[in-house]
Amino acid sequence: MPEIVIIGNSAAGFSCCQALLAERGGNGITVISEESFPAYNRNLLLGYFGGGIKEEELFLCRQEYYQANNVKLLKESRVALLETKKQRLILKDNSKINYDYLVIASGSRPRLPDIPGITKDGVRVFYSLEDAKIIKQRLVISGTVALFGESVLCAELAASEALRGKEAKIIARGKPEAFSACENHEWLEGLEIVEIIGEGSELRAIKLNNGKAIGVYLVIYAGAQLAASEFLKGSDIRTENGSILVNDQMRASLDNVFACGSVSKKDNYAPQSKTWDDAVREGVLAAESLIKIFKRESNICQQTS
Repeated sequence: MPEIVIIGNSAAGFSCCQALLAERGGNGITVISEESFPAYNRNLLLGYFGGGIKEEELFLCRQEYYQANNVKLLKESRVALLETKKQRLILKDNSKINYDYLVIASGSRPRLPDIPGITKDGVRVFYSLEDAKIIKQRLVISGTVALFGESVLCAELAASEALRGKEAKIIARGKPEAFSACENHEWLEGLEIVEIIGEGSELRAIKLNNGKAIGVYLVIYAGAQLAASEFLKGSDIRTENGSILVNDQMRASLDNVFACGSVSKKDNYAPQSKTWDDAVREGVLAAESLIKIFKRESNICQQTS
């Protein structure tokens, strides 16, 4: 039975795994996830952050799902390098995983801007469940919060129950018309963060391009996301601006490599943002393409035996 490795465990990766399980079971399937949780609906993170959704309501399956279906789930694992000629992946911990077929569903991730002090402990990205949990913990402390990045995302975070009653400074271009300022929230239009100030790794303040410094204890970045494909550097898989180019069957430039979700882009099509449902459909399509290959190979084996 061919070994299938799926990189990613969100919308596209999980839907691909589910579709494969329905057809052939989990033997020979490995899922690599950067997170410590089973698959969950990232679309619901804002509701969880605001307190309207419980953590258990986020999950698409139970932790036992993978073991019960003979799927090998590698949690808190990140791919460092893809060696297509050897058909293997090298993880950050230097462990190696071989594959016969590879599905890249690594999604996208925010890229922090290059600002002095951006790596200080009090700077958090709002993207994953772990991010949301850590930010909620820090919000227990009183003080001023700064939000920056994409204006719509910042406005949604500012409007959440978690930030109600908190003093917040929002630094983003293009304040949405629907944004409703409250007493403690201020949108600083036309300004940018040029430095994040602190002692050692500890956050103290942000410095703006007008020279003003504002004392803060938490900075939340909710910015645009780019395809999570850094591990493809040096490989012979075709990409465009980081996105993996695929055909209508989600096949990449190599016959045994498929890509789906926000890490992929249809070749010769204009780039477009994808919804959660788009990623789910593409994950299923990648699985269906693999299943057709397995059936064709099985028929050939039967004919020659």
